[in-house]
Amino acid sequence: MEMQVKLTSLAIKMEKVYSILEAHENEGDINYLIDIDFSHPVFKGHFPKKSVLPGVMMCDIVRYLVSDKLGLKVKLVFAKNIKFSKMIVPSENNTYNVKISIIEEQEKYNIRSIISQNDDAYFKLNAEYKTK
Repeated sequence: MEMQVKLTSLAIKMEKVYSILEAHENEGDINYLIDIDFSHPVFKGHFPKKSVLPGVMMCDIVRYLVSDKLGLKVKLVFAKNIKFSKMIVPSENNTYNVKISIIEEQEKYNIRSIISQNDDAYFKLNAEYKTK
């Protein structure tokens, strides 16, 4: 069963770097389609001659989307596994899929996330989050 996801204001700060084009739930996963804005000032310094989305921003995108979904501000407390498979750089298609699975366990949230485009995974995260 597919459900629409309501977006709150928690993701507004990061939405300057990315915008959410679509959001829906399917079989317990939340799936977002986001567009990266490579004209954002962060890319002038990272890196001036070849823009690359910083890894910390990939982690932050997931954090903001999880916070938005839960309606709570969360923080990363333990990264079980983070894998940066490919660099996210400007291209003809700057839209990416973000798939997030959230499992709540005794005051913590186990999060699995993948940022991908087509069949290529760029970033994978398996981590534990808690409310701020």
